[in-house]
Amino acid sequence: MDRRIYEPTPEQEARWATLRVPREMTDEDFRALWAKKHGGKTVGWGIMKRDWVLGNLKNHREYHVGVWQGRVDAARGLPYSEERNENTYNLGYYRGYTDFASDTKGWDEATRKAFYAKYVQEG
Repeated sequence: MDRRIYEPTPEQEARWATLRVPREMTDEDFRALWAKKHGGKTVGWGIMKRDWVLGNLKNHREYHVGVWQGRVDAARGLPYSEERNENTYNLGYYRGYTDFASDTKGWDEATRKAFYAKYVQEG
């Protein structure tokens, strides 16, 4: 099967345009915040930093484009591929590709039919 590129809907574009990435935090900021939450202890602040970074990747448009492109590729039975050097896109693509089967269970019937008609069915 050939590859199809996902085309965001106008509603998605509008929603993604409002995403805002919070200001960058330094390691010192993370240490101080961790110490404040853990009685002055600084051991373990790296876990909080990792969680913060992963959580904020969702605030990028490219993450959401990657999720949907991963879903399209999974639905079409194409092999997994990381084609970009952007971590935000690749994380989204990974999650969209690997979670596709469970994600579609939460879609209503009209959404599922429209997705398959546009991206999976040949013609």
